[in-house]
Amino acid sequence: MPNDFTPILKEFPQFGPLQGIRILDSGGVVAGPWGASLAAEFGAEVIKIEALSGDIMRGQLPAIETTDGKKQSTAWAQDFRNKLDIALNFKSAEGKEIFARLIKESDIWTEASIPGTYANSFGISDEWVHSINPKIVIAHVSGFGQTGDPNYVHRPSYDMIGQAFSGFCDLNGFPDGPPMRTGGYTNDYIAATWALWSSLAAYIYAQKTGKGQSIDIAQFEPQFRMGEAGMMDYLMLNKRRRRAGNYPPNGTHPFGIYPCKDGYIALAIAGEAPLARTKKLVPELNNDKYSNLADQITYGSEIKEIIERWLSDKTASEVEDLFVSNSIPATQVMTYESIENHPHYKARDMLIEWEDPTVGKIKGVGLTPKFSETPGLIWRGSPTLGMDTDEIMEKIGFSEDETVSLKAKGVIK
Repeated sequence: MPNDFTPILKEFPQFGPLQGIRILDSGGVVAGPWGASLAAEFGAEVIKIEALSGDIMRGQLPAIETTDGKKQSTAWAQDFRNKLDIALNFKSAEGKEIFARLIKESDIWTEASIPGTYANSFGISDEWVHSINPKIVIAHVSGFGQTGDPNYVHRPSYDMIGQAFSGFCDLNGFPDGPPMRTGGYTNDYIAATWALWSSLAAYIYAQKTGKGQSIDIAQFEPQFRMGEAGMMDYLMLNKRRRRAGNYPPNGTHPFGIYPCKDGYIALAIAGEAPLARTKKLVPELNNDKYSNLADQITYGSEIKEIIERWLSDKTASEVEDLFVSNSIPATQVMTYESIENHPHYKARDMLIEWEDPTVGKIKGVGLTPKFSETPGLIWRGSPTLGMDTDEIMEKIGFSEDETVSLKAKGVIK
């Protein structure tokens, strides 16, 4: 922890590899804030800056309800824990002054908006920010980036738009079906993760050189980058990948998700050694023409039919046990129901309880990754609106009377 770092809250614990780093998070929904949420779970002091009306994620359904009528969005409760909170009106001169003082005391500012929103609406440009704190890192998350084709830069975006524009949807789904999105907000979470690692990389540079910088994260680009060699296949070989459902595009089997008597099993068998072990378990595969990866591709449709016949009268659990005991990669396709009491999830503390300030004790997803020397910690639940405004205002030099006055004027909450 830097010698000059003093936490805003006395009860703020010292933990994690990011202790001593202060992050301002003024983004909304997921793509901006979630990277800061990860940082908060591993020791950074993260100040969530909300509009006076609150982040729209607070109203996301479903919600947990208490017997006395209190409600808490599960999305808010899960993804905004460990953060401090202040509600601020950026449009006022006093609000801009408060933000300036926060900038002066912080290492990273992450935001998510249409490019130009802060500069044009509030007079908060990157140049203005760096004139106050030359070392601060600014992470801009937007749908299409800060620069580029003017027909795209200022477009609004959400996860669905990012997934579609990245080309990911075109590769997701079944051969005879339409393009599909993933079941979760993968584009938002991937973009937020990119925002975090790039911010920390720039923070390291700033500590070495004294120079902050701005980072431009276009929401669609990280997911486009994660398309492995698909684009290169097209550009260099004129080979276009197609939707392949639960199986590899080249038709390799058994490699994918297959139906069993009571559920689904995922198998990942590729190459001579695991295939040889599989042939010992599945008699119909015990044929010399099914001997290597090339055969798995050439005769993939035959192998798929054989595997599906063999699985049809077996449970996913017994297949998993049989394959794993023979050193063949396999797992049941997990569901919320099977995860809830699964021994491995429990052993790795991936389902934990913590105290939420609105509805009390709740249970959700734990911490990942696991650090040997500086583990993460959930020390508080997701904050109520303006939960830490008084303490934050005191930290940046405002008196109690000034804070009361600014609340009365609608500058803060």
